[in-house]
Amino acid sequence: MNALRAELLKAVTTRLLLWFGLGLLAFLLLVLSIHIGSHDLLSLSQRSTQRSTLAFGGLAAIVAVLIGSLLVTAEYAHGTINQSLLAVPVREKLLTAKLAAAVLVVFAIAVLADAATLLIAEVWYHGRGVNLHLGSDTLAPFLGAVGGSMIAAGIGVGVGALLRRQTGAIIAILLWLLIGEGVISAAGDSARFAPGHALGAVVAAHEVGARDMLGVWAAVVVGLLYAAIFCTAGFLVVLNSDAPTSGD
Repeated sequence: MNALRAELLKAVTTRLLLWFGLGLLAFLLLVLSIHIGSHDLLSLSQRSTQRSTLAFGGLAAIVAVLIGSLLVTAEYAHGTINQSLLAVPVREKLLTAKLAAAVLVVFAIAVLADAATLLIAEVWYHGRGVNLHLGSDTLAPFLGAVGGSMIAAGIGVGVGALLRRQTGAIIAILLWLLIGEGVISAAGDSARFAPGHALGAVVAAHEVGARDMLGVWAAVVVGLLYAAIFCTAGFLVVLNSDAPTSGD
């Protein structure tokens, strides 16, 4: 418990977390304004459009995977990993605390993203004279955004532990999201099982899948498997390596 409190304190006192939060809010304002402003009134009144609009809170999952990786790699980058290991000599305990801290911090960020999405959407819809219908069908992506972000945080922690280099981890994550997921889409139906596609399906929260998207519960299972695989591989690397005095 002390290790978890220490990791939470590290996470919430870093300026990087604040910049991530502000950047996410600014990006949500931008993409929601473009999305809602570019649709005609008939389209905006449709439940399917409103559901897809409220799913933009799932952008928190991108921030989540970066935060998860940085909670590990920042210690190597700044050379504080040695002090952390002295305070918590059992590495499994330290890594588990980092994983739990990442999930809790990302949970809060995802809830904030959902609230911001709802507020921005409500303002835009009211401004355009269209009612925003809130129900189980349109609000499902809110739960999907929280769940997908928490899974993404776990994947990020695993990637960070595996690479242990801050710049390398960020570049690897962004390259996969920006290029890798697009390339793997050429694989056809099997692309549904790629990490980004699976997390997107969790956010979308459709009970029944489609050709290019898994159903929500299948996507949750796939996402958790990725988190488990990356965390297991990353934790094994950390457990069997020496702690450096400096990172990249």
